Amino acid sequence: MLYANGPSALLWAISILLGFGLMALADDTPCTLHHEGKYYNLNSLKASKDYEFKTPGGHSFYLNVCRRVTTEPWSTGVPDNVDIAGLVRKDHHDFVVGLVNTTLEMRGTDLMLHLSNGSPCPGEDNLYGSSSIRFLCDASVYGAGKPVVIFQFPEDDNQACQYTVEWRTHFACPTGERGLISGLIVFLVITIMIILMLLIVSSTLYSRFVLKKRGFDQLAQFSKIHLLELTEFCMELFRSAVDNVRSSANRWARSTGDLNPASHQWSSRDEEQAMMAADPLEDDHDQELQDTTMWRNDTAGGPQGAEFMGTIRS
Repeated sequence: MLYANGPSALLWAISILLGFGLMALADDTPCTLHHEGKYYNLNSLKASKDYEFKTPGGHSFYLNVCRRVTTEPWSTGVPDNVDIAGLVRKDHHDFVVGLVNTTLEMRGTDLMLHLSNGSPCPGEDNLYGSSSIRFLCDASVYGAGKPVVIFQFPEDDNQACQYTVEWRTHFACPTGERGLISGLIVFLVITIMIILMLLIVSSTLYSRFVLKKRGFDQLAQFSKIHLLELTEFCMELFRSAVDNVRSSANRWARSTGDLNPASHQWSSRDEEQAMMAADPLEDDHDQELQDTTMWRNDTAGGPQGAEFMGTIRS
């Protein structure tokens, strides 16, 4: 029966791992989008160095995709702990065009990424820098391509607060649903490798410490009988550990349940009575005093008692 349970438990564990992997892959990862049976992924545009281009007025525009910029900002008017997605280096300060956003949208046939909550706009209350990046699929563009500012408002470079950027790249082209399938394949390969490594390590330890083998004989073996024995041994160790934990918990529960805090609290009167009852010399002394008192009472009642008491008084 144990030989049947071992492989079944192993298959059950693998099924759980695969289930969690499918659940994780079911959700869109950052900077990806499923739309009408097509799959878009812009993670390849993440760069260790920001994409640099120019505004219509000649100021440097620094931008990154799905991550914060690597360019050090200065005097932006935004908190230091936020992730800046892009900025324009103006004459006297940097203007943030939006914070990092990893959610893609489809507007018609265009793949869009919106950035918002940037620097306060010049001369405007409750209005902050923002930008919209339109990614266009262009298979003729080799590499990442280069973004271009096609619109800004206001038109004055020093007053501009909202930007529209166009980005032609082959990374914006749909790849179908192969992204999910390839992710599942990668997950399966990694899972199989982890299980294989665990089998090799556990098999070697089993051969060395249980079967007492040495040298090359202790190396991992993958015969059916050896794998069944190894599985049974691991299951027995697991059940033994569970039983030990349960027995320890039961002993602790019984020991704490049998204790009555009130039974261990003695009053001073109880202690005094217990000490008196436990001292035999004190009992003999009390009995002697009691006998002497009774003798005096008896003798004091008769003539001999009166004569005796008079003798004592004289």
